[in-house]
Amino acid sequence: MKLRVLYICTTFPKQSEQFIMREVEALSEQPVDLEIVTLWGGDSSYKGLPVRRFSKLNLFRVIWLLPLAFFLKPRVMSRNLKWFLARRPPSLINLLENLLGYGFALAQWFEVENDKPDLIHGTWATSPASAAFLLSILTRIPFSMGAHAYDVFENGGDWHLSEKLRRASLLHTTSQNTGQALLRRGSDPKKTRVILSGLMGVPPLKSLRSPRNPIRVLYVGRLVEKKGLFYQIDVLRSLKGSGLSFRARMVGGGELDGRLKRYRDRSGLQGELEFLGEQTFAAVQEQFDWADLFLYTGKVGARGDRDGLPNVIGEAMALGAVVLTTAVGATTEAVEHGVTGLVLPPDDPLAWVDPIIRLQRDDALMKTLRGNARTWVEEHFDARRNSRELYLALLKAAEKNGSSNLAACHSISM
Repeated sequence: MKLRVLYICTTFPKQSEQFIMREVEALSEQPVDLEIVTLWGGDSSYKGLPVRRFSKLNLFRVIWLLPLAFFLKPRVMSRNLKWFLARRPPSLINLLENLLGYGFALAQWFEVENDKPDLIHGTWATSPASAAFLLSILTRIPFSMGAHAYDVFENGGDWHLSEKLRRASLLHTTSQNTGQALLRRGSDPKKTRVILSGLMGVPPLKSLRSPRNPIRVLYVGRLVEKKGLFYQIDVLRSLKGSGLSFRARMVGGGELDGRLKRYRDRSGLQGELEFLGEQTFAAVQEQFDWADLFLYTGKVGARGDRDGLPNVIGEAMALGAVVLTTAVGATTEAVEHGVTGLVLPPDDPLAWVDPIIRLQRDDALMKTLRGNARTWVEEHFDARRNSRELYLALLKAAEKNGSSNLAACHSISM
């Protein structure tokens, strides 16, 4: 028997959410039947797994299903209406995200009631967890949720995060930094689990390139404020001022694309820094093969948003690109200064110059950092190993159902 999980996403698959794609792929190798549904968009399948896309036309059902919910469940719906109205949403976007999740729950109420999964899981604490939360209230099926850095820190966190944390049977996050923030928000330590994502198989470690002249510098990720990319260009400008020969590439797209290109041009880096735009996963791997160093200059954004532990850091460490990072979010959970990479200041571009010059010239240091980083990845960043831990956590969260199916699942997992 398999654990049946209604697995709710916003958009799936999504290239900028590789960790969820890997989570799905790795969980599919466990005794889990994932019924994947997306609230906003995505493809109709992924790696042979069907993906159901919710039609927004179904939201018209809310017109009569909301009054019906109050008629059939007056006490619980009235109690939840009070906290629903008790605080203002932190932003219009977060308001709409939550309303979409609640609307989905009402629209799918009877379908889920008539074909009950063992567990409802929302991959984010915003609309997916809102959907799982209200479906759990309506159907009494336990729910679990992912809670990541965006959910906790952007504009002070999700609108109804505290209520979701209190009711969820499992809170899953992928970094200690975000896990500690959830505990500060009132989550129960007994049901808060920090389980890293990881790679679906650790790729071969590429050979050390020597000599490294020019040294090759890479960034991969969205072009958004919290990545600190204007500062990264300042670092590159300082490198050029030192006379160091280098080539740099930025891979990804985002709202800052045009502004960053203009800043590069004003910084006199047209010949050194290329913007490659969004790339396929395979093309990104080629860029990691090209690079000697991976620069991550993340920061806390104006609205409080920040990264946890970006998956690209783990990918760079696995392949042998030495990571230089700021100490923001959970980066130092993987990058230990002088051991698995370098941790450098977020406000002093010149402080990055000497370490990069040394890495260009010092093969022994490169070998040490690359070897230690690779060991960390093998021990902590294996998606298949981590998915087994996540599966067991989901199984425990679903046991509130007390069904014979779950007992069979548990005996299989032992």
